[in-house]
Amino acid sequence: MAHIQSYQPSDEMDRRFERFEEIRDYRTEQLKQVRLNHQALNQCHDIIMKQTVLLAMKQTESELGPPPTHFVFFVMGSAGRTEQSVLSDQDHGIIYENVEHQHYFLALGANIEEGLVKAGYERCDGMVMASNPRWCKEKTAWKNQLQQWIETDTWESLRYLLTFFDSRSLVGTEELLYEAKHSLLTVVEEDDNGYFLKRVVENTGRFKRGVGLFGQLLVETGGEFKGLFDLKRVAFFPYVNALRILALKEHVLEPSTIGRFNRLADAYQLQAYQASFEALLDKRLKWQQGIEAYERIHYLNLKRLSKDEKRQLKKLTKEGQRLYRNVEKHVIKGWSAW
Repeated sequence: MAHIQSYQPSDEMDRRFERFEEIRDYRTEQLKQVRLNHQALNQCHDIIMKQTVLLAMKQTESELGPPPTHFVFFVMGSAGRTEQSVLSDQDHGIIYENVEHQHYFLALGANIEEGLVKAGYERCDGMVMASNPRWCKEKTAWKNQLQQWIETDTWESLRYLLTFFDSRSLVGTEELLYEAKHSLLTVVEEDDNGYFLKRVVENTGRFKRGVGLFGQLLVETGGEFKGLFDLKRVAFFPYVNALRILALKEHVLEPSTIGRFNRLADAYQLQAYQASFEALLDKRLKWQQGIEAYERIHYLNLKRLSKDEKRQLKKLTKEGQRLYRNVEKHVIKGWSAW
């Protein structure tokens, strides 16, 4: 695959923007340049989001004064894994020191949320944002919440844990995030019978088949996206979920799926699967061209794909689901053959 070595933004990014709308205009122009290159696209998103956070910090400081203690602003979801498409929503949180400063950091989280909206990033439907007290807490409260989610052991609490595990620092004191994530891995390490990982497998293993018995790609049969192929859940997520499970098992803090492949490929003989996932990342950007509504970005009209592209999509989908089922067998039954 042809990758741009690194994204080189214009000199305009050396200055601080005064309005979020200026960042949005800049974002629109910059994303046009990198829309077909996965690595460069995500570097661009990082720069734009950082600029938005810095402007939100400046706004908060004008309202409430400078940050009263150390904190880290972190991203999750596709941003945390550096797997964003051209269109993306928000998934983020804040960890700070000293419990008495909640009011300040919730205000900062709200300003960041609103700033990202103005800059062109959709709000998270599930409110996984630093404006929500669930995702904006003092460091000890964060560790307690992670422990509570583990003990609650519901589909929702496990989903929160997995969302958090895909996090990475964007602005602030990175050690605060590292400490919280390490506390989660400690639970996995102390789980002698593997119950936690088995529950994670149960939580992520219910995905739709993408290829039918006769080799046909399976599309949505009803609802708003009837007739479209769910690229995210059917083709993309099996790779993401499989590598997250292995990362939990092997105590790998790296949040990106590619980074997890790099750390684990030799031990689990994943090289062929890694190549397929990297191909899917690149093809996804090509196949998403022309889709301008965020809610439709992960659904493909198969009529727009050539016969060769459909064959590629089938192959990549089947390999991702095969990878997940191998990981599932490994965790549930101790299966070692790949």
